[in-house]
Amino acid sequence: MPSPLGIDREQVKSTYLSLGCLTLTAKAHGLKPATVRQWARREEWPTSTNALKSIEKGKAILEDKRDRGHRDAVTVCHTSEVLEDHLASNKKAFVTNMASSLSRASRAIDNMDDLSALDMSRKMVDLATAGKTIFNLGGDDSGAKLQLNVLTLSAEAFMPQIKAINS
Repeated sequence: MPSPLGIDREQVKSTYLSLGCLTLTAKAHGLKPATVRQWARREEWPTSTNALKSIEKGKAILEDKRDRGHRDAVTVCHTSEVLEDHLASNKKAFVTNMASSLSRASRAIDNMDDLSALDMSRKMVDLATAGKTIFNLGGDDSGAKLQLNVLTLSAEAFMPQIKAINS
């Protein structure tokens, strides 16, 4: 069916590209919104619907190329997907490195004197929480726990601190 007399589709498309809304474009030219939508679909104007269709079409073409063994099929994806793939592929190395780091930290804590352990207690809790989170130590309902018995500290342990405060 020919377009109504006096309506230039290129002019309508230019208006759409300026406004970014098919309904407002139709109103500006005195047309029905369905007519403008139909033109946009047929002539593949850069609308969000057409963009989504193009993306899906491109994905299907890439998948077909990959299935046929084309290694040069490039995939463009979001940063979050790349990061997720990277973490998944390096998970074993990360867990191994984290386990050895926690082991070294526990040996360092074991060699601390009581007062130093008290000073570093918050960092120890953070380490225990990291171990619980990464290795699921203690199951899902238990939190990482750290016990520090300050009652076993003698008064002499606090003397350097008291002398420093008085000086």
